[in-house]
Amino acid sequence: MVTFLFTSVFVLGLLAIAIYFWQKPANRSETIGLPPLPEERRGLFSDFRVNQLRPATENQLAEGPKVDAETFQEAIKAIKAFQESPNRNSTTNLLHIAALADDAKNYGRAVELVLMSWRDGSLRDLSARDLQALFNSEYWVLSSRTRTSGAGFVLKETLSSANRELEATNNPI
Repeated sequence: MVTFLFTSVFVLGLLAIAIYFWQKPANRSETIGLPPLPEERRGLFSDFRVNQLRPATENQLAEGPKVDAETFQEAIKAIKAFQESPNRNSTTNLLHIAALADDAKNYGRAVELVLMSWRDGSLRDLSARDLQALFNSEYWVLSSRTRTSGAGFVLKETLSSANRELEATNNPI
């Protein structure tokens, strides 16, 4: 009985080995062909190199400057008036002219200039709450294109930090 058990296990083992070698693919000298490589590999922004300026498009050239000479002169007058005597009227005029210029960077600079004057105490006739309302209301004078641009994002961050600072002054703990 034991002999029968050993022989059956031995035959099953040989049968398993035979099936394994029968299904194993034969070694062939044929190689699988790969598709040819593309002739030119290009990245997503391969048209431009780092620190290379892009040429202006025809639309940008046709638009011309964003600020006309009259608005520019008004902005200079508003800045000078604010620097000479920072008060409620010169502050509102400065922020409104900066917003009318429709440039997020310039409006952000005007906000920072007003905040610096408010911090050093030279802008006493405006409360923190009034200043907050002024910043936020003049922000909406900017065009939607300017508000959603990259510079508009930086402006939103500037206004957000200004609002936090002014809010802390409004609600002291």
